[in-house]
Amino acid sequence: MNEKLLKERIEVLHQIVAGTYEDYFDPTTNQGQRGLFETVLGATIWYLPGGGELFSGKISVAALNSLASCPEDTKLVEEHFFPRKIGGRFLYEKFRDSEGTLTKQQLQDIFVTKLGRFNLVLKSENDGLKKYQRIENMNPGGLSFLEFCETNLETYTYTQAGIELEDFSLEKYKEFKTFKRRLKNGFNDEKFEL
Repeated sequence: MNEKLLKERIEVLHQIVAGTYEDYFDPTTNQGQRGLFETVLGATIWYLPGGGELFSGKISVAALNSLASCPEDTKLVEEHFFPRKIGGRFLYEKFRDSEGTLTKQQLQDIFVTKLGRFNLVLKSENDGLKKYQRIENMNPGGLSFLEFCETNLETYTYTQAGIELEDFSLEKYKEFKTFKRRLKNGFNDEKFEL
């Protein structure tokens, strides 16, 4: 991950959150407007640099089975278990919870440990997760939005979608990406083994 670029973009994200969170929570702001604020933050999160350091080390059982049986046809997705719009709301809530004192370093830590983290799943599983990752479809079970996101978001959405996770190393993921790239470039004698 490009640390310099991350710090530069975190600075912008921090300015956006700090400059808009009072408007976000203003009682005259309607749900549609709040949704747009969340989307803007979510899009900003999307443009933060990524990399293997953000890989959780987890892959779905279905994806692992697909890799074992037919790796050349397997389409893995880097699934961010913190969807962008939820990430936007989460940042507004964190900023308010900190009474406006959330620092750039804390924001960067939140990105690295939560918002930027991803698991590997099949494309079909990623599509199936989407309906459970909408705020209106979540059941926080008496927890506040922040508590739910901090402790249950990933487990809840993956359980609802019927996705189980297993350990998978970053090295194996890199091997798979190299395998797929070489296949795409016409090296049909390539093999991938778990």
